[in-house]
Amino acid sequence: MKRVLVVYYSRSGYTEFVAKRIVAACHADLERIEDPRKREGVCQYLRSALEALLGWRPAIAPGRRRPANYDLVIIGTPVWFWNVASPVRTWLQRHHTALSQVAVFCTFGGSGHAKVLDDLEGLCGHRALARLALTEGAVDQYQLDPPLHTF
Repeated sequence: MKRVLVVYYSRSGYTEFVAKRIVAACHADLERIEDPRKREGVCQYLRSALEALLGWRPAIAPGRRRPANYDLVIIGTPVWFWNVASPVRTWLQRHHTALSQVAVFCTFGGSGHAKVLDDLEGLCGHRALARLALTEGAVDQYQLDPPLHTF
């Protein structure tokens, strides 16, 4: 059986909810990307949008798991201003050479999901085996099962 790792960043909880559902379905290990910066409030929301737009890579805490030890790494991000969340960008810069096979997913409130999934593949350095995009509304209403099962 393949070893699977789900890596994600979540500011509002939507991406975390999906990541935990994937972990349960795949019997995978879970790694949350820890951002030392508190991203609550309007000012931090605007900073997060600016970081995503400009492609910045903020500091993140070191992870506990080594992606090279896994056959498949599933990477999840929220869509921030039509871009990958900056902590995920940092994690991928740090670990992209250790990734052999990947799948990617994102959660979003408006639009930009197709671009974000493409950008995730680019940051990983190769095409994803599977891609999933879920609206925050679908997550709120637990309408994950058909797309999650296909993923």
